[in-house]
Amino acid sequence: MAEPHAAVRFHLQFLQTNTGLLVGTLALVGAWLLLQFLSRHGRNMGSHLAAALRRPVLFGLGISLYASWIIHQVNEAFELGLLAQAEVNRISTTLVIASITWAVMNIGQTVLSSASVRRWIQIEDQQDESMLINVMSRLFTIAVLLVATAALMVTFGVPSGAIATMLGGAGIGLSFATQQISQNFLSGFMLFFNRPFREGDWINADSLEGTVESIGWYYTRIRTFDRRPLYIPNSVFATNPIENPGEMYNRRIRANISLRYEDLGKINGITKEVRKLLQEHPDIDQSQSILVNFNEWDASSINMMVYCFTKTTVWKDWLDIQQSIFLDIAGIVQQSGADFAFDCMTLYQSPGTDATA
Repeated sequence: MAEPHAAVRFHLQFLQTNTGLLVGTLALVGAWLLLQFLSRHGRNMGSHLAAALRRPVLFGLGISLYASWIIHQVNEAFELGLLAQAEVNRISTTLVIASITWAVMNIGQTVLSSASVRRWIQIEDQQDESMLINVMSRLFTIAVLLVATAALMVTFGVPSGAIATMLGGAGIGLSFATQQISQNFLSGFMLFFNRPFREGDWINADSLEGTVESIGWYYTRIRTFDRRPLYIPNSVFATNPIENPGEMYNRRIRANISLRYEDLGKINGITKEVRKLLQEHPDIDQSQSILVNFNEWDASSINMMVYCFTKTTVWKDWLDIQQSIFLDIAGIVQQSGADFAFDCMTLYQSPGTDATA
């Protein structure tokens, strides 16, 4: 660790000399001309970044260079000794850190306010967009200031343990303060890479159901079946199951058909006829389970279960197929001389009671 500090001290002491001042001035002038050229002739983001760096380069590093040279000259004139030279180096390092912090903050604000970031976050409402960019800008500023503070503490000899404690406490505070925001953004990355659903899919998550219109980094917009827009934070998809009916291979037909107790002797033949109907039906997927069985004794009926899958997954076509099968089953039941049951109450006469009374 001693060699890097020695190298930094050597460069600082060099810049405090007349030769170093001349070299530093030429470097600043060259950097200024380059940034001026890029800001005028650069494209899009490059020109904006060059414009954001001009002031930190000229004023920040320029003040650091000339201030440290003046302090060094005063120190040499009055022969203040080695301790004062260390203080001069610290002041010079502080000014450089402040200049770099200024430049980084300008770059961050320029990037966050650019059109590329606005397209990336995909928020149509301008107020919500401005609010999110403002939050991101504040978080970025806090992070840069924390790093700059840690660098200054190192410059002034603060122990590394104290610096780690400060950064750890600040990180915990930020994580609690921005827990919901960070969770939504991380969930947005999860949706981008895992792709549990795509735009145009019909999904159901935590009783929120509709067709996906757009997937953003912060929230997802779906259109409900009554044609209303619904904006769902992405964290909902990280903590709740997601049902995507658009990914299913079949649609299921499942029904319990109630027959009368008087038809108990006919239900075996009915189940066989209905099973044969489904096994020969062109719209039923024969590779899936086909079940037709007498499966329940109810209070006023005997129930037959019908269970199968259609080949199509289109809701409208499935409804048409289901209706056709139900009507065919009704025909089989009626042709067998049976009938459908309905809820009723039967009164039996007690033995020895006068029916007229």
